[in-house]
Amino acid sequence: VVDGAGRTASDTAATTAGQPPAPEKPTAKRHHAVVHHRRADGDYDGLLLRTADGTTARFAGRDAYGAFAWITPGPGAGAIRFTVEKDGVPDGPERVLDVAVSGEVWTEQNSTTVLKARPESAYPPRDGTKAVLHYHRPDGDYEGWGLHTWTGSADPPEWNDPVLPVREDPFGLVFEVPLNDGAASLSYILHKGQEKDIPDDEALDFSLYGHEVWRVAGDPTYLTPSPGGAFGLDLRAAEATWIGDDTVVWTGEGSGVASQQLVYATEGDLTIENGALTDEGQWLRLVPTELTEAQRSRYPQYAQASAFRVDPRDRDRVGQALRARLIATQRADNGALLGATGVRMEDTRPEGTGK
Repeated sequence: VVDGAGRTASDTAATTAGQPPAPEKPTAKRHHAVVHHRRADGDYDGLLLRTADGTTARFAGRDAYGAFAWITPGPGAGAIRFTVEKDGVPDGPERVLDVAVSGEVWTEQNSTTVLKARPESAYPPRDGTKAVLHYHRPDGDYEGWGLHTWTGSADPPEWNDPVLPVREDPFGLVFEVPLNDGAASLSYILHKGQEKDIPDDEALDFSLYGHEVWRVAGDPTYLTPSPGGAFGLDLRAAEATWIGDDTVVWTGEGSGVASQQLVYATEGDLTIENGALTDEGQWLRLVPTELTEAQRSRYPQYAQASAFRVDPRDRDRVGQALRARLIATQRADNGALLGATGVRMEDTRPEGTGK
């Protein structure tokens, strides 16, 4: 129930009791909704995205998976029903993109499957020796545009002699920048003479977005990869696995992910509403790790998975967490939920046993 001031009944009760209403939970902001599509014949000419409300977009983007199209969802957008057409003929059934769950999905010709997380097997291993930036201008005018780089760049150019694109593809210009050894980010400005694409300096954080990104003119938010976890927001699934020794694994990494944790509730249940958990529960902070030789031998199926160990500060609560329903989550730097999934129990032996 909402009163005339736009407050819920619980907010009104809290205010009446002299307490301010609970702050709104942060959620992932979707500047774009991106649909990737793959055809067996690799022919993407004439491919079109069409939503149920009549919005259309060309599959102008290209990446290792195939082609992609993007639209700008309206305020409060939820589930977007869409079809992919090739020269006016449907290239498969109608599908659904739930913007609250993921801003980027992957589909295939004549398949009903809609992947909410990046299929890592479809992409080559990341090359940490260079950064690749794809730049799209809606007006199609790329004359004179270049890239100025500094922090992270192995060979920073002079302002009047910018890095030039190595090629142009259906999306736009492609810039490749050699990096310093161990570079954690690349600082850059897209410019044409004294004209900048946006007024502010930009920085690509490799730990959040990887080494290859796609950018649209005038918008500093990366079109792709868009912020999203290694798994979607689906607590019915169990895409993370606890393998004992305070270790959890899952496939993939996600984009824009600043932290990951295991979440559990000692009372009640946790559900997702409007892109956030209804209750934040209790957290076990996770830190990246490498599987031990004993773990790889015991679980060879997880040898290539992303692995995390419970932060030492939280290990005294592992037993309590394992007796509850356990959820793996990934979050942006503002706390917004990017991924949430159930955790399958493979081994609950305590720390140090079975190694």
